[in-house]
Amino acid sequence: MDPDYIFREHMTQDEVNKIYLCSPSSHKQCEEDRIEELSGLEIVTIDKNRQILSLNQNDNEADDKVNHVAENVISEADVEDDENEPDDDDFIPNHEDVIDDVEVDMRDFRFNVDENIELENQEANEQVENDPEILDNEEFDSGSASDEGETSHVKRTLRQYRKAHHNTDTFYIGQTFGSKEEFKKLVREHGVKTRRQIRVFKDESLRVRAVCWGTIPKFDDYAPSNDGGRCKKTNEVQPSNECVGSSNVSKDEGPLVKNVGGRGKKSNPEDEGCPWAVLISRKEDTETWVLKTLVDEHTCHPTRKVKGCTATFLSTQIMEQIRDNPTIPVKAIQEHLQRMFEVEVSHMKAFRAKTIALEKINGDYNLQYGMLRDYVEELVKSNPGTTVKIEVEPSTDPTSNTRKFKRIYVCLGSLKKGFKAIGRDLLGLDGAFLKGPYPGQVLTAVGVDPNNSIYPLSYAIVEAETLNSWTWFLNCLGEDLGLEANSNFTFISDRQKGIIPALEKVFPCAEHRFCLRHINENMKQKFRGKAYKDALWKLATVTTTIQFEKAMDELKALNKDAQEWLSKIPPKQWSRSHFSGRAVSDVLLNNMCEVMNAKILGARDKPIITALEYIRDYCMKRIVTILNVIDKSQGLLTPYATKLIEKNKKDANRYRVSWNGEDHYQVIGTTDNQYVVNMDERTCACRGWELTGIPCRHAVAAIWNRAVFKNEGGMVESYVNPIYRMDRWKAVYSYKVYPINGSSLWPKSQVPIIIIPPTHHKPVGRPRKARKRSAIEMEEVTRTGKLSKKGSGGTCSKCKKKGHNSRTCKGQEQAG
Repeated sequence: MDPDYIFREHMTQDEVNKIYLCSPSSHKQCEEDRIEELSGLEIVTIDKNRQILSLNQNDNEADDKVNHVAENVISEADVEDDENEPDDDDFIPNHEDVIDDVEVDMRDFRFNVDENIELENQEANEQVENDPEILDNEEFDSGSASDEGETSHVKRTLRQYRKAHHNTDTFYIGQTFGSKEEFKKLVREHGVKTRRQIRVFKDESLRVRAVCWGTIPKFDDYAPSNDGGRCKKTNEVQPSNECVGSSNVSKDEGPLVKNVGGRGKKSNPEDEGCPWAVLISRKEDTETWVLKTLVDEHTCHPTRKVKGCTATFLSTQIMEQIRDNPTIPVKAIQEHLQRMFEVEVSHMKAFRAKTIALEKINGDYNLQYGMLRDYVEELVKSNPGTTVKIEVEPSTDPTSNTRKFKRIYVCLGSLKKGFKAIGRDLLGLDGAFLKGPYPGQVLTAVGVDPNNSIYPLSYAIVEAETLNSWTWFLNCLGEDLGLEANSNFTFISDRQKGIIPALEKVFPCAEHRFCLRHINENMKQKFRGKAYKDALWKLATVTTTIQFEKAMDELKALNKDAQEWLSKIPPKQWSRSHFSGRAVSDVLLNNMCEVMNAKILGARDKPIITALEYIRDYCMKRIVTILNVIDKSQGLLTPYATKLIEKNKKDANRYRVSWNGEDHYQVIGTTDNQYVVNMDERTCACRGWELTGIPCRHAVAAIWNRAVFKNEGGMVESYVNPIYRMDRWKAVYSYKVYPINGSSLWPKSQVPIIIIPPTHHKPVGRPRKARKRSAIEMEEVTRTGKLSKKGSGGTCSKCKKKGHNSRTCKGQEQAG
């Protein structure tokens, strides 16, 4: 290490004279102290509280060049405090490798320890801690070197001083920086934390100087006056509105002088600006910047309006808080920053700080499109069997190496295997809009697991819900699941215009169910009232065609137009009476997709890679959550199937059963309803067993009768479809979604085509984030405990007509 570092050491005067004060006449003593290369040290006294420790320069050796004189202002009280403090500053904690341990009660430790012996060994322990031969694995510089020679003591002292100020916002002589930006960042932090107007005054290629531009207010002394309570300045009469003994800042003294260098002696410091200054310069032929000058003294007053307290700086201070709670209100951030730094932070500045922090956390919307191929490479490598397809817009220029993003499809390999393990050919399809600067839709395909919970299968980000986008999504889905055009698969969705023709085109033989809730919303636009809703629900929940026809006649008696409107929708798409049993589910609502959309709501306003990662992370965490539920579950069946079986067992006690001697049973209820149960085919006339795979109450009664007379199959759980068994549930969630590395470790894609963001024209006005509510939802909205009157029309109090109120009434005269 070159001896051109100038350092400061808090020592008493005797220690300084003993170790450092070596004049040319006492050069032999310096040799004995192993610092003969230092040709001389001298103390130059500026005033009684300030000393400069300088090292004479040897012009013959370039390596021994001294860059500047160091200044250090200390007091004997500070020296005594430093001597009394424990020598723990040499330890540099590594916060990334903190090892937690259990708490140990050490209150009785000194009962078996001789305190005198401990005090005697304290000095020896301190010497061991300061010994450079002790290895510090977290320090870049070596603790000892074979070529240190006579300057080892100086370098060791400097190294200890640098450790004492490690990771702090304070400055010290000899402090090194890797770049000017690192120094400027520390200057800004120091200015905000000390509430001073510190600015970079000179920014050159070889040196950078920062000074304090804080003002030093001048106060005039006023002498009390006996003249009617008036205040008098000495030999001057003041206005009557100035109070006795008050102090006012003089306004006629002209602008205060700012400190522009921090060097030199000032004849009258009170007439000058704040003396605080710091200077760094770059070492020759290196990229190391060394702090050469430091005047660590402020005479200005702290202020609550600090120029360095910018939104960019504040964003770095709230980064972790925003990451933990992205929806934190701006008002809370503003109050938190004002309490932290004791400075003024406006509401708009807090808003900008939150926006910058969110951009750093979530990433840039534009840049993430260019990183999309790298993300796909990492995702496929970490999750084997994953399918990812990217489609871009065709370019008019064939020589261009950029393409606009159009859509992306993702199906994780573990989710693909887990869905196939379920054995239920049922998928819900739905789309949700994105909220970012580039609009689009998130398409999802969600199944139902053995416990009747959602099971996400695949997802895609497309430009819109159109026939083309849904056709592309279904084709990708069919390739992953091995579905052919004649596959008897079951899908459930809303009545979106693009998805209906897309399903008919890709899977013409599939069973397509409509979500009953969306049918009800469409129906309420023309036929409102609870009677219509109850009639629709009865039509959808009946399980036989005869019951369906009777319910349809009841609706026709209620309103013939409503019956004709509903008849236009094929009943096989919304009524259980016309469902097949292939899906092993009687679901009427597309709740699986609605639940999925609610879970990924936080991803819909994020950049594209962040949104995709949000969904993958949710799927990964969800599997762990389900595994915890599985570990707590007991029995042969899943909790959902067990609950239904227990309910059917309770209802089966009211039925009487007659056996025909083979596999057919006649079950009679209390209301003279009679059903036939076929144990061989495992069907019931009510079709409940056929639709769900769980024995209905009629089948449960027949199973009990079979156990009594035929002495077979008394265990109802053995007749449940294997989909609902615990071993199937565990097998489904045995396939895990694997995490991926950060963007800095992603492999670089070899595809030469660069993906750029899609074209988007920003609409006029503030962009909407909340979706448009339907007519049903608007009617159900309550305000102050009352239902909303929107859509009711209202009645005018003057003309007694509906459609307007008295303020907008134009027929008052005719009504009168």
